[in-house]
Amino acid sequence: MNMYKLLLLTTIFLLGLISSKINAQSAFPVHLGIKGGSNYSELPVSDDFSSKYAVGYFGGVMARFDYKRFYIQNEILYSEKSSKIEETTSSVSKNAKWKSIEVPLVVGYKVIDYSTINVRVFAGGIYSYVLDENFTSINQLKNAYGKFDKSNIGYQVGAGVEVWKFTVDLTYQGGLNNVSKSFSSKPNSFNIGVGYFFL
Repeated sequence: MNMYKLLLLTTIFLLGLISSKINAQSAFPVHLGIKGGSNYSELPVSDDFSSKYAVGYFGGVMARFDYKRFYIQNEILYSEKSSKIEETTSSVSKNAKWKSIEVPLVVGYKVIDYSTINVRVFAGGIYSYVLDENFTSINQLKNAYGKFDKSNIGYQVGAGVEVWKFTVDLTYQGGLNNVSKSFSSKPNSFNIGVGYFFL
């Protein structure tokens, strides 16, 4: 077991202890869980290229703070996204890929709220930090992405269903700032996630 897995397990354990203590004393219950799923992302590039959606994946941990029908949910996710880049003058295409740590924070409302099932809508922001990317492997994009901005801020909206401790969410994410300082390039994606609250 490497250091990162050990750190993640220790963090989950400590958060579990804190959560159980808070839940026993507070009107704001805290729930902790895990989440994973797939994303369908696009990254617009320059005028000489067209971009199309491609499939990636994500996984991580989540924490929710409930107050009646309202809640705040925070997540820490490892994400791998991809976008198909094609030259407009030819049929040559390549997949641009980027790996990042994403931290979404949303406010939600339970439209339908029963003890064993609820239907939710939510909206909020997301911060992402790119760990690795292969844009510069596409020769024509090397100069444009020479000033690649690893920190990005975006927004997200979505809806979800929760049955017992299992959740299914459909989310749209959009970028607020450009990933390149050379031209307008804001990533966006559709995500479908499945989660489980163990606390």
